[in-house]
Amino acid sequence: MLVRSGSNYLKAVIVLCFLISCGERRMPENPNIIMIVADDLGWYDLGCYGNDFIETPNLDRLAFEGILFTDAYAAAPLCSPSRASLITGLHPVTVNITEHIHGNHPPGPSQKLKTPPIAQQLDTTFITIAEALKEKNYSTAFIGKWHLGGGAFKPEKQGFDLNIAGAWNGLPQSFFYPFFSPGEKPEIQDTSTEGDYLTDVLTDKALDYITEKKDGLFFMSLNYYSPHVPIEAKDSLVEKYRKKREGDYGTELPNIHYAAMVESIDINVGRVLSKLKELDIDENTIVVFTSDNGGLSVEEVPAFAKHTPPTDNGPLREGKGYVYEGGIREPLLVRWPAFIDGEREETTPVVAQDLFNTFMAICRLENTTSDGISLVPLFKGDTLQNRGLLWHLPHYSPQHGKPSTAYREGDWKLIHHYEDNSYELFNLREDTSESINLGENQPKKLKELKANMKQMLHELGAKFPEPNPDYVEE
Repeated sequence: MLVRSGSNYLKAVIVLCFLISCGERRMPENPNIIMIVADDLGWYDLGCYGNDFIETPNLDRLAFEGILFTDAYAAAPLCSPSRASLITGLHPVTVNITEHIHGNHPPGPSQKLKTPPIAQQLDTTFITIAEALKEKNYSTAFIGKWHLGGGAFKPEKQGFDLNIAGAWNGLPQSFFYPFFSPGEKPEIQDTSTEGDYLTDVLTDKALDYITEKKDGLFFMSLNYYSPHVPIEAKDSLVEKYRKKREGDYGTELPNIHYAAMVESIDINVGRVLSKLKELDIDENTIVVFTSDNGGLSVEEVPAFAKHTPPTDNGPLREGKGYVYEGGIREPLLVRWPAFIDGEREETTPVVAQDLFNTFMAICRLENTTSDGISLVPLFKGDTLQNRGLLWHLPHYSPQHGKPSTAYREGDWKLIHHYEDNSYELFNLREDTSESINLGENQPKKLKELKANMKQMLHELGAKFPEPNPDYVEE
């Protein structure tokens, strides 16, 4: 803030004029921050990423008014590890959550490998975004899916002043009231009635919080449980997509119920943006929208199999539970009118844990991690130094993915499959669908990326699968 006091004011004016003459915009201090995370939303599920069936006008507008990242990634192809990285800026390996919590079971006789154990909660020794922002007197709220532990490991124990519906659960029993077991989440059940839809209810709470904190600083992490299974949507939106598909809605993807779920997210993101505008705090509020892993492209377990698989991932290979692009590449939209020029498309590869360091840089905090970097240079139109990105899934996923590690550097991506110790090498610029294995044609590049992958795994302290002594070959 400029203070009109003699020479200090004059110096400030001179600096401001210099910055303007250089074409630079000074980064505002201490903006409000809203991080919106969908659950199982794929890279190809939004109009701004090329989907021509699901209607997402509000998210498309968010992209138009900010930056759309074409090559943004989740930290993992499954929810708990990805969410742990989002909130701490640490790699899933660092927090020892490389599978979804409650999902890593002893191997059966059909599995060749025994997978390493994981933590069943996000340990409170790891600093979250909410805890770090306390140094700048931010009010903090967590709304929606947590799935990083209950009891002593819930959001209110991890730096959040307010926690609404965040607990150990990975999914609701239903997206319609009462959502979870009766009495389990009174903060949303006591104010909801028959027919209420969970995505709407979580947004209602978010709008209440924004309104209450409009005159101060706040960080809100809004985590929709949607479009995760169970695949349930409002009848009116389902009917809209039924008509749009002209009767052919049985096998074509995305499923009409799933499309309706995604549009409900879009409508509610629009409500958040409208509230910020109404309260005149939209200019210096950062809104980030992303997802925790790729879209579900396989049939779910019998209890939640209805309307699954609900979506595909367009040109990307596989989906949730795999380290191919369909499982890890995500939508990432960032809007900050006070600092970021709109209508921008950014092709630099970035990853979920980068958001922690980005928020620290924006708020002039030194509490950064070595597992991610700040994206502020990209906000300013600069470039980032080339680096390697790594995804480590030493587990069998519920979606039939097998233990594997992926490593991307520049346009090149290497995948190591542990069951047969095989490798696949892809050039993503030329082959986004990962359909052509170039390992035999590019031996030097294969060797180089193998070494870099191995080094990064070593530096992180990664754990690996081992032979299963009870394995019975069919």
